[in-house]
Amino acid sequence: MSRSPEWYQMVMKAVSNGEMYLAMLLMGFCFAVLIRPFLRRQRTLILSGSFTAIAGCILLWITESGGVYTYSLVMLGAFLIMFLLEREKALQKIFLCILFLSIRYLSNALLAEWGFFSLWLDLNVNTAPAVDVDRILLDYILNQILFLLLHISSLYVMVRLFTKIYKRREELSIWELLLLLLPVLAPLLEAAIFREYIRIYSQGLDHGFIKENIPPSIGRFLFYICSYAAILLFVFLNEQVRKEREDNAMNEALEKELSGMRQTIEQTGMLYDQMRSLRHDISNHLMVMEALSDSGNSTEAKEYLSRLKKAHSDSIESLHCGDPVIDVVLNGKRDAALSKGIDFSCDFVFPKELKIDVFDLSVLLNNALDNAIRAASVGHGRISISSAAHEQFFTIVIRNSYDGPELPTAADGLPVSTKTGDGHGLGLKLIRRIALAYHGEIDFIQRKAEVELRILLHRK
Repeated sequence: MSRSPEWYQMVMKAVSNGEMYLAMLLMGFCFAVLIRPFLRRQRTLILSGSFTAIAGCILLWITESGGVYTYSLVMLGAFLIMFLLEREKALQKIFLCILFLSIRYLSNALLAEWGFFSLWLDLNVNTAPAVDVDRILLDYILNQILFLLLHISSLYVMVRLFTKIYKRREELSIWELLLLLLPVLAPLLEAAIFREYIRIYSQGLDHGFIKENIPPSIGRFLFYICSYAAILLFVFLNEQVRKEREDNAMNEALEKELSGMRQTIEQTGMLYDQMRSLRHDISNHLMVMEALSDSGNSTEAKEYLSRLKKAHSDSIESLHCGDPVIDVVLNGKRDAALSKGIDFSCDFVFPKELKIDVFDLSVLLNNALDNAIRAASVGHGRISISSAAHEQFFTIVIRNSYDGPELPTAADGLPVSTKTGDGHGLGLKLIRRIALAYHGEIDFIQRKAEVELRILLHRK
């Protein structure tokens, strides 16, 4: 059965259009893979990825071009959706959208260069081209399928490599954004240059003063590889600098905790001095009471006892957990909470047989209770702390009221600090560092109107 040339042209056009539209849909999936670690809500992820896929297909249908500058409108829409649904970390979202635009172009350019090379081979190496039209059509369909698979797989691999390296979940500063955009914008600028090159070359082909088709270039191919490597390198170095800065800030926080620990130890000494003084005073009071009782002055003895009770009626009962240093920490945090109108309940016992350093435990409790006091200070809050020991394990549970928005979480499961600047968000990281030193872990649980911090320690 013979087929007309128009039929073959129609089939080839349908295959070509199908490949482009399917590529647009799969790009929406790749974009969702890129932004998933940086979003809080599944709804935002689904809408952003779906919009990227559908809007890309619509623009392709209208303009018949999937160029980088046309697709930038899609990325603008995706950014607006993400920002309107989650009004936070705008600079982070801007960076991710521009990054995807750049990575998408690099994957397209790599495959286009492969296409130029294949065409050059067909024109210059294959001396006996196929004459069977059905065979030519089949080869074309297979090439389009292969092109689609290579295109999407290369884009997916690029996205996954980036997410493996880039772990920052907090908002970017303007200077960090500008630094990270330097290697990202370079391929987009090259896209404009190469587009003009294609236009001039095509005019030469049309007018006949250029005879050969667009030649492949190993230089362009290497440029695209180096551009993506530069993006990964910049991100990797930025992550290393950020981690070093966090480590330095954590070390400074530990130094501050050490200074506070010295103060706690001094307060413990003062507490014991007061207890010795109190024991001495009690001995004197008992001698007076005994003398009044022996002399038969029961009325004066009762009056003396009443004055003694009144003198100590304003004092608050101290918390005792089994270690004097931890007692000072708990009492200090209890007093700080009560001064802010926060109810404080304590069922904390520190077994002496556990080989947990008192300094580590005091740093842990200081940071955990400071976070709880800050979170519960809105309105009439409440805080509770309890502990339990089982064989070689020691568990601490701190609950506090929380009347605020859902806290975003980082890759490690800990909430991200909503405050900007150095030093914020280090408390929980410091707690985790101490827990890991004791082969333990921490777990942060957010419920309605309450958050809970669970800390598991293992005796060294």
